[in-house]
Amino acid sequence: MRNDPWEIIISDPPDKEEPVAEIYYKNEQCFEINYEDRGFFVIKFYKNRNKKYWEFPYEEAMEVLQEAKEHLAKFQRTPEEQARYEARMKELENWKPTPEEQADYEAKMEAQRKKWYD
Repeated sequence: MRNDPWEIIISDPPDKEEPVAEIYYKNEQCFEINYEDRGFFVIKFYKNRNKKYWEFPYEEAMEVLQEAKEHLAKFQRTPEEQARYEARMKELENWKPTPEEQADYEAKMEAQRKKWYD
């Protein structure tokens, strides 16, 4: 992305089935784009904590929204992927890991944390 005050973060909130694009301006979230309504991108506008409203140049705001939408579109599941995902989630509903499986999972997550955050 450009070297400016805008930042786009693709996240996977636990309360949503699909990833979202969070859009920040000077480290404060002002927009979110999601794809929850199957086939339609939806923009959520956040309140500005320090002012009555957000104000941006039109072209700049449209450019960053379009960029966020394009990034988010890369993370959407096809209908076939969605069906596989739903089947897998159904399989996992009653899965109870053994202590060994739990320890293995935790070791893998710790290795990932060290790789990305240390």
